[in-house]
Amino acid sequence: MQNTWRRLGTSVGTIIVLLMLMLLVSGCTSESILPKDESYMTQTEEKKVKEAAIQYIKNRYNKGFEVKQVSKDHVFGGYYIIEGYMEDGKNTQVYITGNPPNDFDDTYVARLWENELEPRIKGIAEQSFDLRLMKPVGYSSGKKRAKYTGEVPSVYEVLKNGGDQDFELNLDLEVYPHNGKFEEDISKFLNELRKMNFNNVIITIYVYKDELKTAPKNIRTGKYLLYRYNIFGDIQKIDINNLDQYKTVIKH
Repeated sequence: MQNTWRRLGTSVGTIIVLLMLMLLVSGCTSESILPKDESYMTQTEEKKVKEAAIQYIKNRYNKGFEVKQVSKDHVFGGYYIIEGYMEDGKNTQVYITGNPPNDFDDTYVARLWENELEPRIKGIAEQSFDLRLMKPVGYSSGKKRAKYTGEVPSVYEVLKNGGDQDFELNLDLEVYPHNGKFEEDISKFLNELRKMNFNNVIITIYVYKDELKTAPKNIRTGKYLLYRYNIFGDIQKIDINNLDQYKTVIKH
């Protein structure tokens, strides 16, 4: 009997300790649980970051920069995102990230080249496919810092001279079967990109039933999806006439 009470007492003691811990945790203020919000900036701090961003662009590209907004990382602080526009005659939208004055990076080259490529690639897509939609072109060097400074060359000049293997082309397209010719269309499209001297690509192509053309605008498009192609790698080496390894048949 004594052993029974001893075991029971131990169990009750354990339960009481657990309950106390739960009450302690639930009683903690959100301030003690959640990380402190570090996003607050004084006017002086924001002014210094703006000035540093403008000077960074001037030093790197010899251009003016109009700051639209400055924000600061709310968890770590000291890491800034500056949104603005290059004074390059095109008002190219640019994001500068990092810490001033010597740890900034920017999206200027990628955004400039994406804007140049968009109409050309969309034109090729419209000629190649029964096109439903092409999402905005993505063309960047990923985590690598762009090596271009001063007057950035046109992307077509770079491609003409063999391209830049650090950059990767990202495309999402939605197409219709085109009387069963969609795979020929894909090969034709990829061949045009190859001729432009692109290298690394991630291209996703969705093939939809023709019935989607007349479906209500708010309909769930997934029910009309037939195939998905996830094409990736160096397009100069991809067998563009044998796409089975990149193909997924959608089963409803």
